[in-house]
Amino acid sequence: MDGGERVLVVDDSKAMLDLVAANIEEHAATPVLKARSLAEARAMLREWGKRIVLAVLDLNLGDAPDGEVVPLVRARRIPVIVLTGSLSEAIREKVLRENVVDYVHKRNANEIAYVASLARRILANRERKVLVVDDTASFRGYLARLLRVHCYQVIEAGGAREALEILAAQPDIRLVITDYNMPDMDGLELIRRIRDRHSRNRLAVIGVSGESDHRLTPRMLKAGANDFLHKPFEAEEFYCRVTQNMDTLDYLQHIRDAAQTDFLTGLHNRAYLFEHAEGLFRNAERGHLSLTVAMLDIDHFKRINDSLGHAAGDIALKTVANALRDELRGGDLLARVGGEEFCVVGVNVEDPARMFERFRRVVEETPVETGEASFHVTISIGVCQQPLESFDAMMAAADAALYVAKHGGRNRWVIAELESTAPLAACGVLAEAAPQDT
Repeated sequence: MDGGERVLVVDDSKAMLDLVAANIEEHAATPVLKARSLAEARAMLREWGKRIVLAVLDLNLGDAPDGEVVPLVRARRIPVIVLTGSLSEAIREKVLRENVVDYVHKRNANEIAYVASLARRILANRERKVLVVDDTASFRGYLARLLRVHCYQVIEAGGAREALEILAAQPDIRLVITDYNMPDMDGLELIRRIRDRHSRNRLAVIGVSGESDHRLTPRMLKAGANDFLHKPFEAEEFYCRVTQNMDTLDYLQHIRDAAQTDFLTGLHNRAYLFEHAEGLFRNAERGHLSLTVAMLDIDHFKRINDSLGHAAGDIALKTVANALRDELRGGDLLARVGGEEFCVVGVNVEDPARMFERFRRVVEETPVETGEASFHVTISIGVCQQPLESFDAMMAAADAALYVAKHGGRNRWVIAELESTAPLAACGVLAEAAPQDT
């Protein structure tokens, strides 16, 4: 086994142990260590130490019938999900006193699926920032402690104005939990100001108040809160609300990613390209940067599909995409715009000839491995580095240069020169390179 992170699962039932472990490895994508007793759990803790990042523990083991395994693991500050075959109010209170992530009543497959989902959430939370806003230090600290049990990165603010400063400095905060009654600015105004800059789909806000006026709930929701909690509340309700809001944000992000990502290659798609390239083009118009737009096309791609099949063609597309992605500089854009065609938008490219010769060469030298065959492909590249009236015009000019490269023998790059008043069809060759020229 490698020395990476692990989830520890402890259950004296082999069937349950294997089922929970398999679900976690599938859904949380983290290897699992398995133990069937307190003694085996101790041995795993000694061997793996801090590399155990989460534990799922049966409350009743043969050598630990009263839940002794829970404080053993919690003493190492490892987050714990408890499994129990029976559940009473006394057991619930006992488990929650140990500051566990959650407890799960082992009844059916749905509960095991929940354990795997919760494990995935806890492991992901380590990269999630939550801002807690309350002028009362004790209550703010209480919420922060609850959130840290679920492995969130917690940032605290003693007032609304401080919270706005923190949000401006740390735009990757995903959730704000804010009290209503604060001396410098109430929660309603804070939420309104947050929504001036952050949409509900990217930053969640949960309002909190001990006010008895129930009209406050719709007021905060209409101001832009995603959710609302009345004080006092149970820790379990708090966790459910937080988790539901974070799950919703992740789901919306997944939808955005799917809408802007090419399903085959994992590159950005045409929609993403145009949305982000337009912003770069506007910055170029203001003189903040220079743009270079290139169109790249796999040579004789139809022959691959016809002779080796579409599966081989798909592998070729993924191989080329990975090769291009590895050569991309930070700040540049790469997208698959359709079929076997790609687009690169380069920012402040000082030497486009050198850059695209590197692209051409790496594709030519990278083998396409299908399992049944190994072959090489080449690409032709058309480049526009002159500022034109729009991104569309630059892309069309690059496409015209690509046409020249294709008809000039393929496996080459062409940098086009355009007169500002000339039609695109009058594209001339400023620079051209084929393999033998290098």
